[in-house]
Amino acid sequence: MQPHENFRQVRMVIAKVTSSCNLRCKYCCTDAVPLTQPGATMTMATHKHAASLLIGNTESEEVQWIFHGGEPMLLPIAWYEEAIEHCITVAEANPRLKRLMIGMQSNLTRLTPEYLALIKKYRIQVGSSLDGPPHLSDAYRQGGKRVEENIELLAREGAPAGVIALVNKNTIRHLDEVVDYFDKNGFGVTFNATCPTGRGTSLEDLTGEELCAAKSAVLARADKSGNLRLLSPDLTKQIFYFHTGERDQTERTCHNYNCGAGVSLIGMDPNGDLWPCGRSSDAGMGRFGNVNDPDTLADYPATLRKFHEKDLWYARCFGCQARLICMFGCTAFDKESIPTREMDCRATKRLYQYFCGHRDLIARLFERLQIDIQKMKQEVAIKKPPPPFLRLHTGCASCAPSVAAGGIPATIELSAKAGTATGAAPVVFRPRFTVAHAEVT
Repeated sequence: MQPHENFRQVRMVIAKVTSSCNLRCKYCCTDAVPLTQPGATMTMATHKHAASLLIGNTESEEVQWIFHGGEPMLLPIAWYEEAIEHCITVAEANPRLKRLMIGMQSNLTRLTPEYLALIKKYRIQVGSSLDGPPHLSDAYRQGGKRVEENIELLAREGAPAGVIALVNKNTIRHLDEVVDYFDKNGFGVTFNATCPTGRGTSLEDLTGEELCAAKSAVLARADKSGNLRLLSPDLTKQIFYFHTGERDQTERTCHNYNCGAGVSLIGMDPNGDLWPCGRSSDAGMGRFGNVNDPDTLADYPATLRKFHEKDLWYARCFGCQARLICMFGCTAFDKESIPTREMDCRATKRLYQYFCGHRDLIARLFERLQIDIQKMKQEVAIKKPPPPFLRLHTGCASCAPSVAAGGIPATIELSAKAGTATGAAPVVFRPRFTVAHAEVT
């Protein structure tokens, strides 16, 4: 198999352009290095090799190219302008590609007017992290007030940022305050559990009961307030799976038994090494090779198979009713950590019991999500086409990914010739198996 054949299904690239960061959060999955250290930032030549290889060879209709770190805003504006323009050039030369979305995961403490202009110019989808009110978030993170202010600034400027909130021992003690904060501020938020990796190995682990309590509280608040932005992509999918009793297990996404790492998703570190996903590069699991030397990618299929191998622990999944809504953990985080698997497993089983005991609540949320999706499609259909220099780029802030729509970007599908709106792809859940709900112990 030729190296380029490994990338035919690529839909998302996590490009870690620097391993440096201006913060030192207590639970970060990696340790940052000084910006001046050799190899701390990605060279433009490496980035261009990667874009040409991955965007140029995909047969997918849509690609998300996400700048990650470290802290990506440590790099100069001119670097991103050249990098993004090259991505666009490669995308426009790929006849199969219809949409290109540029993203950036940043702590937002270094947002400047110049960076804001860059975000608006290229309609970069920004993601950040905030665990709740700044005084609670700063227990494990840093710069909470500035992050909050810049999230609000981006929203006012028409470039709203998505927020990741990590559930940890501190926020679980103030769960009502945290949920109330996100509900009232209207941030689109995804609640994830802290994992014992990087600096977080010394922190006390969450229990499955605590994680389930957090998700249950979010569901109850979303039902009470009608704020669907509280529902993360995984909760949204779980609502659809449970209510319909149908799920497509053949999809290669982070939410399935066999995830898309190394297939539809690729991670890349500042040196140009390719990994199955962004998390696997932090864990040092599954290095494929380097974009600067395609010959090093010769063992790609064998490396990918080894990365996705499951041990006997997972045999329990096949007889479990909760598999209908199970996210099956993260291969990169869970492969070497049985306690993390057990926590996720216990949380999922308890959440399934919650779903079974609150069918009316789940049904109401399902109906509201359906209405929200239809409204989103109607809004997207009337959006103005993007400027000519972004003929294929539809990641505009006004069409930002809707958390309420399962995190599926509300992009406009463009005609390759005319550059006009032709509609938007709906959320589709294809039936592969159907499960009759039963209590799980």
